[in-house]
Amino acid sequence: MLINTMKFALYSNKDSGTPIGLMPLITTLILLSVHVISGALDWPASGDLRAQRDFNSAIGMSVLTGYFWFALRLMHQNVASTVISLLVKTNQLSQFGAHRKRLAVTFNHHLFNAMIISIMITVIYCVMEGLIATQQEVHVLLLTATAVPFWFLALLFLFQIFSITSYLINNILSETMKDYDRLNSIITILKLSTANSIFAMGALAIFPVFWLNKEIPSLDIMGVTFFTGFIAFYLFLPVIKLRKKLTHEKCIILRNIESDINTRIKCYAANDDKKTGASIEVLESEKENIAKLTRYELSPKDKFRVFACIALIPISWCILLVTEWVINIS
Repeated sequence: MLINTMKFALYSNKDSGTPIGLMPLITTLILLSVHVISGALDWPASGDLRAQRDFNSAIGMSVLTGYFWFALRLMHQNVASTVISLLVKTNQLSQFGAHRKRLAVTFNHHLFNAMIISIMITVIYCVMEGLIATQQEVHVLLLTATAVPFWFLALLFLFQIFSITSYLINNILSETMKDYDRLNSIITILKLSTANSIFAMGALAIFPVFWLNKEIPSLDIMGVTFFTGFIAFYLFLPVIKLRKKLTHEKCIILRNIESDINTRIKCYAANDDKKTGASIEVLESEKENIAKLTRYELSPKDKFRVFACIALIPISWCILLVTEWVINIS
């Protein structure tokens, strides 16, 4: 049911009448209900590390499963709008269906790869924890089973966030030839990539729940710090590349315009041609428009969102410490 629902609205900007967050929310509530019934969400006794780990995992995986599903659906909706915007600039809106099919093919490959890897991760975890060799309680079996959709959606989101940006650059941006439209298209893709990265970083703010009311070993702190840094770099790598591409192409375009202006100024000085003078004014206007376009490629609102999202990670760890303090004194 999960995959079919995702396919139904794949890369569509049409409003189906149902909020895109409804099904992910229902899924999260169902998963939490299952864990409540199985006993995984029974409040763990003080010092029972295994029960505390199961409790934390039940909450964390349930919330993140719904979060990643919601982020995927929102990403596909934003991608559809971005593709339409890019195609309109080149008068190729009729190609939207073809691009949607090609994106869907890549998505299906990612579905298969994410499912295989998520099953492998779960099996490896079961072997390392000795869950296969011994008889387990029902809530442990259900926790293990629900780990599969958690890893599946997390991996699928990471696969999509990188490949979509690459597709837009290699298959749609390459068709935009006019200087102003090309830079405008890069900025459009840059904003999409930034929005995707922000949503992904938001997931990292939920991760502290896995360490609720548990001692955090130094090795875990180092591992979490490294993992957070690596994921942040991976998520914002497309943004960094797009900013470099924007700066590089802007410099080339402005250099070419400046060269054309100088050449025409020389011609105008020699011939005093009114047409040449008018063309110089056009080039000066184009130069000014490009400078204005790329001056604030990310709006103050976008920059605030990036800052807030990054700041949310240490804030979430502070909330974890405060929550533990409240639990211990109550």
